Amino acid sequence: MPRPAIALACALSALAFAIASPVLAQDQEPEGQATEAQPASDFVGRYNGNSFETAMGMIVREDGTFEWGLSVGGLDMRAAGTWTQQGEFILFTSDPVPVAPEFGWLGNESVPDRPLVKVVQSTNGEPFQYADALLTCANGARFNQPIPSEGWSPPEGECDTPESLQLIQSNYDVRSPVYDLAGTFAVQPGETIRFEFRRNDLGVADFTGMSGVLVDGVLSMNGGQWPLEMRKVERE
Repeated sequence: MPRPAIALACALSALAFAIASPVLAQDQEPEGQATEAQPASDFVGRYNGNSFETAMGMIVREDGTFEWGLSVGGLDMRAAGTWTQQGEFILFTSDPVPVAPEFGWLGNESVPDRPLVKVVQSTNGEPFQYADALLTCANGARFNQPIPSEGWSPPEGECDTPESLQLIQSNYDVRSPVYDLAGTFAVQPGETIRFEFRRNDLGVADFTGMSGVLVDGVLSMNGGQWPLEMRKVERE
């Protein structure tokens, strides 16, 4: 069973289901994306990629803009931008280009009886509860552990000296650098390593560089983050 969707991204699911449905808001042009109208194209229309436990859809407009949405398990994604046609291919460009979410190191603090690792939200400093810690130790011990709101430490006596740490938000595959806890980010006994999760454009996919071809009513897209396949259900 997938982990619960991040609270900050819950609203994205509504967009995915709306785009996958024939009742998507009619011909609403995304703000700041006024473009020259494209010549008549077979790509213009609505597409449905729904499958078991997955809602996915896209709308390709005559004005040269598109919207896409996906909702599956704990993952909600969306994309928007412009498109052009080159021969038998449609080419997508995200506009604006999304800023990827990330983890940032805040420093180490010495507070008695505090956890080894703690993650907060950059927006308000509140605990961030959807990160996993990948920790390696000098004695060869390895841990892959969710970080609760109060933070996390390896079980007493099982990690002699922390050597490296990586943070992961698994729903959206956000990965921090691997922090060298024995070097640049050295942690002393009794210290807590503090990080923040920077949401940025969480749940926004970058379609720049993706291309697609329409064969027998099925749009097959490649490039970017994943291969996608959707069936055309109607022309705009």
